[in-house]
Amino acid sequence: MNQLMKVQLACRASLLTLFACLAGCGSAPQLGGDEDSLRAAEALWTAVTSQRQPLVEQSAAEIERLHKAGTLSEDAYQALTEVVLAARASEWKDAVTDLKAILKGQRRKAS
Repeated sequence: MNQLMKVQLACRASLLTLFACLAGCGSAPQLGGDEDSLRAAEALWTAVTSQRQPLVEQSAAEIERLHKAGTLSEDAYQALTEVVLAARASEWKDAVTDLKAILKGQRRKAS
């Protein structure tokens, strides 16, 4: 990946972060309690904390699949995509911080 592509990805990630903050007023998008969506977010966590690009790409493909299937909301999809973009730009700390906020912000459904 050349330097220009890295800069472009970093700019996209920054813009997505800004839009997510403005749109969500700081609340984490909900993954909906769906097990597949939760597993995809956890797999992305493993990918970004281990800084393994192949795992990032696998996670990105699964997130895309879940979104297309209607399992993952638009808000959750955008937030996870932001994490993927940061990881692709090797902005690992930002990716971890953003994903941690998403995962911590999940609310459990009442039994």
